[in-house]
Amino acid sequence: MASPGSLLFSLCLISLLNTFITANSLQTPNTLCPSFTCGNGFSISYPFWHNQDQQLLERCGYPGFNVSCNDRNPVLHLSNNTYQIRTINYSHKSLLISHFEAKHVTCPSLYQNFTLPAFSLFNYSTSHNRMLRFFYNCTLFPPSIPSIVCLRYSAKNSYVFTEGAIPEFDWNTYCDSTVTVPVIERAVNGVSSNGFVGALQEGFELTWQQPADVACRSCEATGGFCGYSNDQLHEKFFCHCPDGKHSTSCADNGEISIKFGPNYPAIGALLFGSLIMAATAFYFIQKKRVALYKPVSQ
Repeated sequence: MASPGSLLFSLCLISLLNTFITANSLQTPNTLCPSFTCGNGFSISYPFWHNQDQQLLERCGYPGFNVSCNDRNPVLHLSNNTYQIRTINYSHKSLLISHFEAKHVTCPSLYQNFTLPAFSLFNYSTSHNRMLRFFYNCTLFPPSIPSIVCLRYSAKNSYVFTEGAIPEFDWNTYCDSTVTVPVIERAVNGVSSNGFVGALQEGFELTWQQPADVACRSCEATGGFCGYSNDQLHEKFFCHCPDGKHSTSCADNGEISIKFGPNYPAIGALLFGSLIMAATAFYFIQKKRVALYKPVSQ
């Protein structure tokens, strides 16, 4: 029959192996594609990535999905315009963003039309958004139409209308500039000469799609995460997988291009377990010595 010491030693060994295996399983692609927050508690995850990763040679996420932090809020840059990310629905691949210029301004004035970059993976949702058209600094205007009071400048007036409901007038001739931007459909009812700020602050919806390249689609189909590395002037694709970085997908037969770094949770578990085993062995050795040298009672 096994002694209590050997049984305890076996239990410690089994516990150590189980802890090591559990810690080793923590090294998944998610550890290389971590989520982040800008400080307001709103977590940003793959396929988005932190803009500071541009300084690194590698990043995990889609091209153009880089997010920066401004005033503790996540910010997306599209065609030289800045937008605050309000919500992200990863299941529906959609996000709600708002015009950053309207964040803390009581009477914002926009200077650029909304446009998406060429070959962008983002799509403008026509079913959930409406366009607003602004006409700024008009020298001649219909007197019966209410203007934006806070944007009046000398004898010049400014106006805002929803697309499709613009009064007949030669606005482009008599106004200095015109800007077209989207807002979410539910906010359109509140748009007026003085109520457009709330609609701009509420934002509008974008959707996104997978990259068209076969490699990224194959990577995600096999449980991986799409990543890119900067090789001089070219971007090189790689696939984050549980066992390392593959060239195309987690199921390819080629060699793993780059192994993951040290698995610190597993190493820590191994060292901790070793200390427990050493302490257990020391205890029983000392106990045996005490028993050997214990004087025999007369």
